[in-house]
Amino acid sequence: MGVLCLSLILGVSSAYLIANYDFYFCKILEKLLILPLAIPAYILAFVYVGIMDFQGFFHENFGFRIDFFNHYGVIFVLAISLYPYIYLFAKTAFKSEAKEAYEVAKIMKYSEFRIFTRVALLSARPAIFSGALLVLMETLSDYGASAYLGVDTFSAGIFKLWYDLNDSYSSSVLSGILMLFVFLIMYVDYYYKNKHHYSFNQNLALFIKKRKLNPIKQILSCIYCFMIAFVGFILPFIWLVYWGLKDHKLFESQFYIISFQTIILALITALITTFLAYFLMFSSRIVKNHFFNLFILKISSLGYSIPAAALGISIIVLFVFLDKFFHMSLLGNSLLVLVFAYIIRFLASAIYSLEGGYNKIHLNIDEASLNLRTSYFILFFKIHTPLMKHFLFLAFIIVFIDTIKELPLSRILAPFGFETLSVKAFWFASDERIYDAALPSLFIVFLSLMVVVWMDKITRKDDVRN
Repeated sequence: MGVLCLSLILGVSSAYLIANYDFYFCKILEKLLILPLAIPAYILAFVYVGIMDFQGFFHENFGFRIDFFNHYGVIFVLAISLYPYIYLFAKTAFKSEAKEAYEVAKIMKYSEFRIFTRVALLSARPAIFSGALLVLMETLSDYGASAYLGVDTFSAGIFKLWYDLNDSYSSSVLSGILMLFVFLIMYVDYYYKNKHHYSFNQNLALFIKKRKLNPIKQILSCIYCFMIAFVGFILPFIWLVYWGLKDHKLFESQFYIISFQTIILALITALITTFLAYFLMFSSRIVKNHFFNLFILKISSLGYSIPAAALGISIIVLFVFLDKFFHMSLLGNSLLVLVFAYIIRFLASAIYSLEGGYNKIHLNIDEASLNLRTSYFILFFKIHTPLMKHFLFLAFIIVFIDTIKELPLSRILAPFGFETLSVKAFWFASDERIYDAALPSLFIVFLSLMVVVWMDKITRKDDVRN
């Protein structure tokens, strides 16, 4: 709950300032506040430990340090890493609020704070709830940050039972309990969205325009938003670059071998996952059956909701059963098992990326094509694919980056001797080899940063077209 509360405070407050007020550097800060998404929580954890440790910069230069090896450290790291989910959802909702609601509040002589609490928060509640749900799911799924900082969580407990205590039964039970808890959260989300219905005026002329602040409030708003971006992205990124440049491993072949292995694995996963998601979306569009469509899309999306540690243990249990039943050694080829796990994990991300594109293709195109006796094959490859190419590329890139960043599944299912950048960075950090961990971490962050910037650019282009 600590992670959720801090993420809500940071995400909602910064989103409201950016969406409703015009202050110094607000356009630049609007972009900077998204960038913490590019740094995985486990990388953020060991960066701040390195900065604040006894031999770190702050202790050597200012004589003080902050202990991150506790619950408060985990809460800080996860909240700083995950608040952009809430920020993005809330910012969109705040920008879409109707002008009439604000005008009525001003007539009733509401203060700016009361408008925020009584009007803005209530209308943005569904969007904030969706962002908070994502933060909660990611917190439950986190392994790297909590394990590195020595805090026992569900995911860290699953790993400890599986690896340290060699207790596969208890780790399976713990995974099952965690999955039940996740399904309960999903049911609450489903119940909430079906019970509460909200509508928004889509006329851009009726949206609230940004209000001008006085100079003092502009400075305070600018400092507040900048400090969030500085702590969440700028400071850790600068330190990663500094450590990475000091690391001699830039000139070692092992780094390039691991990078090549990781990229090839991510490419294979992204290609298969994107095509499968595209095929499922096409099937749900062609088959006019509500139950079939709901079954395909909901079941396919479960993998992202299940914490990665629980998913990894579940897949091992599944393949052990299949090996015994078919008298085969499927689990022995664990690279295929790892790719299978990645596909299950990230299929939902690809589906959601393609959903926006399919919503823009009018059903009349399908009806006209089928009336002309066009085959489904032609409809799929020759008609839909050219219209969906940008969204297919978006889905591919998202799955590609998620695969590179993924830590728990890579640790559990990777074959012996096969290492990924995320696992290598985590092991270096766990051994207190911060400089060695910086280079693979910086490579992960650099790739993620390109995707975050590119996605923001695509989103702004779509907003202009609409």
